[in-house]
Amino acid sequence: VKLATMANSPHDSLRMLRLIKTSDLPMVGMCMGEMGTPSRILGGRFGAPFTYATFHHERALAPGQLSFQEMKDVYHYDAINRETNVYAVIGDPIGHSLSPLVHNGAFRAEGINAVYIPFRVPKSQLKKFLTDAPLFGIRGLSVTIPHKETSLRVATKLDRAAREIGAVNTIVFENNGMTGYNTDCRAAMDSLAQATPAAAEEQGLAGRTCLVLGAGGAARAICYGLKRRGATVVIASRTREKADKLADALDCQAIDWSARSNKSFDVLVNCTPVGMHPDVDASPFERHHLKPSHVVFDTVYNPETTLLLKNARSQSCKIVTGLEMFVRQAALQFKLFTGHAAPVDLMRDTVRRAIGPAKY
Repeated sequence: VKLATMANSPHDSLRMLRLIKTSDLPMVGMCMGEMGTPSRILGGRFGAPFTYATFHHERALAPGQLSFQEMKDVYHYDAINRETNVYAVIGDPIGHSLSPLVHNGAFRAEGINAVYIPFRVPKSQLKKFLTDAPLFGIRGLSVTIPHKETSLRVATKLDRAAREIGAVNTIVFENNGMTGYNTDCRAAMDSLAQATPAAAEEQGLAGRTCLVLGAGGAARAICYGLKRRGATVVIASRTREKADKLADALDCQAIDWSARSNKSFDVLVNCTPVGMHPDVDASPFERHHLKPSHVVFDTVYNPETTLLLKNARSQSCKIVTGLEMFVRQAALQFKLFTGHAAPVDLMRDTVRRAIGPAKY
């Protein structure tokens, strides 16, 4: 029996997978659309004898259908069985995420029977999804926009960083509930420590002024880490109200976006999407305001070398890339998920191959 329906929610994929599992006849079932993609990847885990794929990602024959290459080389469909542990990234949108590529490659390299898949979860359906997650076989989640703050409120337990930052980017399911973590802060501080070794130590940035551009989730985690290390943190956001709100929450200073070039600083951190692919010719900070004494950290990882970092390098600044932060937070998640140390070099190479050669 083959059955195909349109998924209107993540729960529809679970309904289809449970139907496959309980069917008296061998059944190939799938949900179409982006929300139905998980049902295509997990069919084999629930007993489907095969599934469908298209011969090229640009020639999908049904909405949400993956290419044969993706099913084979990214998700390793043929290796999925009833014992396969499931991990996922949730967000809305989610199609751009490189996390499945990174984590599945790491599982394969370490010989771990696991698969990592993307779930598009609308904000209104998050709580229902978190209830359903263990029924999919999910043991851990990466959490991205717009769910980081809501996940904080529904997690059973929180680690200190998640609680004090006010955002969760990782959830681990356990017998007695789910624990929320934040790996962004440590990943950012470890990345910054490459250029400024003192950043790795408590109070290691005492006396340093850090100018943070942006007031979103990444900025919140990084400002928290910088404050913990004794830095004076100044926030500039294109929306002044957001800067004020974050500054009040973490006892920082907020300034107008237009005043960012006038502020004296030691470390500049870009937490805005300015310079992200495809808008690679934009920078949130003018080149002529950068000095050799500055450390410049851009959290954008695609491209790895943004225009901001190119300009910083030309001014002899020390630079820190967003790719390094992305890989480090993924490695920390991998350890939380599996208990194994992550193959960090492999993860880094995987991201670089995926985003392609840098323009600068």
